Amino acid sequence: MNHSMVSDGIAALDRLYARALRVCDDLETVADTLPNPDRRFCRRLAIELDTTVAVVNRREESDLFPLLAEQAGAMVVARLREEHEQDHTATAEIVRALVSISRGRAIGSHEATGYMLRAYFLAVRRHIAFEQAMLASLKSVSEPR
Repeated sequence: MNHSMVSDGIAALDRLYARALRVCDDLETVADTLPNPDRRFCRRLAIELDTTVAVVNRREESDLFPLLAEQAGAMVVARLREEHEQDHTATAEIVRALVSISRGRAIGSHEATGYMLRAYFLAVRRHIAFEQAMLASLKSVSEPR
């Protein structure tokens, strides 16, 4: 893979990570405003969350994973694929919760919902930080000397 392709892929992922981190900030806002968050905001956030996670995961799998397989090995990629599966399951649960909130129905206690949201966005932030570190490492390896 040439330098230009790597740089383009990294730039695209950086933009997607910024988008995902904004979604995490929005989830934190919802958690902070329970039990009375803006219901319309929750509905829009449910859609944005589902779309963002799908787009980021697809882009990582198409652009990042092949580079990681070359540089870091199959075990790293296998771990990240497993995290994507876990992300998918957790995202679906969070989307269901946001849709329920948007309809004026709570799923469980507000404390439990807040904990679920916080656990999710903290894990996503940690996942993104790891992948950004991997991208920085790949970028330094791919830069022409």
